Amino acid sequence: MLKPFVALALLAPTASALAGECEANFRKSGNPLVMTTYSSAVTVPNLATRDALAQMRGILVAEKMDVMAEDAEGGTLLVEQRQSGSARPIPTTINVSEVASGTRIEMAVKMERGVFSKVEQIQPYMCGLFARVKGGKEGVAAARKGAGATNTEATGNQDVFLFSRMIAREADKNAIAVNARHKGRKYTLTGRIDTLMEDGEDYNLVFDIPEISEMAIKPLPFDAQFRVGVSCLFKPNQLATVLAMREGQKVTLTGTVYKYDSFRKVIWLENCTKAK
Repeated sequence: MLKPFVALALLAPTASALAGECEANFRKSGNPLVMTTYSSAVTVPNLATRDALAQMRGILVAEKMDVMAEDAEGGTLLVEQRQSGSARPIPTTINVSEVASGTRIEMAVKMERGVFSKVEQIQPYMCGLFARVKGGKEGVAAARKGAGATNTEATGNQDVFLFSRMIAREADKNAIAVNARHKGRKYTLTGRIDTLMEDGEDYNLVFDIPEISEMAIKPLPFDAQFRVGVSCLFKPNQLATVLAMREGQKVTLTGTVYKYDSFRKVIWLENCTKAK
């Protein structure tokens, strides 16, 4: 008769076994003209659904992905590869469910229309992620580390006008997604000061963003046809910094996204400081 810990070891899947199962279940659907979706699934024995979801969160955040939404009760997780330069954000959805043999973890990576990708690159990447999932006591420990993990990596310096247009395009598609994507994310922005004012106990620096009618190059017909303002809030203890700045001056500031106001079409950054 097998001792309990020996039986448990036999039940625990190896990384290569999970990677092999992922390869067998790998699917591609759609095409770059509409949307390409890559999906696969693995089943991990001796692992609770909540622990599976928490593990996947930790694994994906370690890949520098941002958590957009998580529903532990429903067993779903939505993360996104951060947009950089001309590369558009790539969403990944995780669904976990209890099955007779353990917990089934499904992953779907969706490429937007016009984004070209190769199976030879996507499949090993996805299966490599699955290979990190652990069952048993290791799985519980990994879930503790993964629960609540967030990508705290700061976004590199960028022009405030380009940042404004990026937010406008995202809001044009889905205004709710802007806060889900950017809230809590740190940005360093360079631009000219339009206005400096008191805002309650804080100090509000409004960047100079031209109206659509004033833009030298107008947005294309399929682009967002509205302007998004960008404001940076300084804490009271930053008064000396604020007093040293002037309207019309070019500055580089670092702040954390507080919220996007879809009614006023303004994105607010808080805890702003002069970039070093």
